[in-house]
Amino acid sequence: MSDYRHEVWCQHTNDNHESARRMADTYNLHLLADPDNARGKWFAATLAEGKSDNVLYDNKLDCVLHQRHNEKYYTFIRINPSSMNPCEAQVMLNTARLLYSKGARMADPDHRHGGPSLINRVMVEDQLAMMRGAIRNLRIPGY
Repeated sequence: MSDYRHEVWCQHTNDNHESARRMADTYNLHLLADPDNARGKWFAATLAEGKSDNVLYDNKLDCVLHQRHNEKYYTFIRINPSSMNPCEAQVMLNTARLLYSKGARMADPDHRHGGPSLINRVMVEDQLAMMRGAIRNLRIPGY
C-alpha cells in the first residue's frame, strides 16, 4: 500500500491505519463507483480489521440483519456525499470500539431503524472532542 499524508489533527501518526484504510477504501469505492446510488446507503465494517462484505444496504436495519447475529463485531457506516480518508476512518473506528467497550451498542436488530446512530459532527475537532468525552464517561441516552 502506498503511503499517505496524515491529517494535521491526526493523533495516530505513528501507525499505518490498516483497518481504517480498508474501511475508507470501501467507503470511497462505493462513492466513486456509483455516486448517485451510493449516497445514503449503509455498509458494515468489522471493528477489528475494517473489512467489509462490500454490500450496500438501503437502510441500517438491513445492514445489521445481514451480519448474521454478529452485529456486535461491526460498525455501520452511512455513505455521505464527501469522501473519507484513513485518518477520519480511524476516528470512526476508535469511537465505535470505545462505545462498544463501554457497553453501548450501535446495532440492534430489534430496533425499527437497526439501532441508534451517533450524530456526525460538522468539524473534525468536534468529532475528536466527542471521542475524548466518551473516554471521560460520556453518558449516552438509553445506556
